[in-house]
Amino acid sequence: MENNYYTSPTEQLILETAPDRGPIIIEDLKVALEEVSGQVVRNTLSSLVRKGILYRLQRGIYLRCEEPHLPVIDDPAKLALAIYPGYLAFFSALHHWGLHEYEPFIVTVATRDRSAERGIGQYTIHAVAMGRRAQGMVFHEGVYVSTLEKTIFDCIYKPNRSGGYNLVVRAIADSEPEWDEVLFWFQELGSQSLRQRAGYILSKAGNAPDWLLARLKEDKLDNIWLDPSAARRGTRVKEWGIIDNARVRVAYG
Repeated sequence: MENNYYTSPTEQLILETAPDRGPIIIEDLKVALEEVSGQVVRNTLSSLVRKGILYRLQRGIYLRCEEPHLPVIDDPAKLALAIYPGYLAFFSALHHWGLHEYEPFIVTVATRDRSAERGIGQYTIHAVAMGRRAQGMVFHEGVYVSTLEKTIFDCIYKPNRSGGYNLVVRAIADSEPEWDEVLFWFQELGSQSLRQRAGYILSKAGNAPDWLLARLKEDKLDNIWLDPSAARRGTRVKEWGIIDNARVRVAYG
């Protein structure tokens, strides 16, 4: 990866000591290279960054580059969570649970109070502030990710972060959640209008039990726009009190 003629002896020592893959932590290097002063380690890392051999991820954390200034990213999900502590959510969670085959180059992390965006190599990492709704995660296969049931809630709550309603409908149709837990999240964190939207979307997915749809329909309001941010024209669905301005299709039909 690195050219010896391009690096000083101290730079070569750093590169030989640092991990070949994954984050390079400056504090770990200081421990491994106790004969080298901390200031020399910091200066050497900065030099390697300028040469394009390393990429500075954030303070004290670096990545190797496969080409000058192009970092090696083995696990974008873990990398995203290292930058924005939270849990994988929305489209990233659908992908994690095997509900969409497309390998996304956008990784989305739900946080409590921070929204941000950062590009690293070919990936874009989004942090989305969810406030009190930033809950319902599990540690699975080395990452924090929303549970399948909370993923359904999150995707209906923010469909624009999840590929749109039609992708969400198809993903739900292919899932096998615990439906009582799905109801719990909508009762715990959702408004009545969101519960109606959820019921309508779940009816399009076609695999939710009748008792759940009936619960989501209780205390129904009228003329709820399915997508409040979209154009105000659509088809009124009397059963759900919904005006479908997103043209949602059934999952299979």
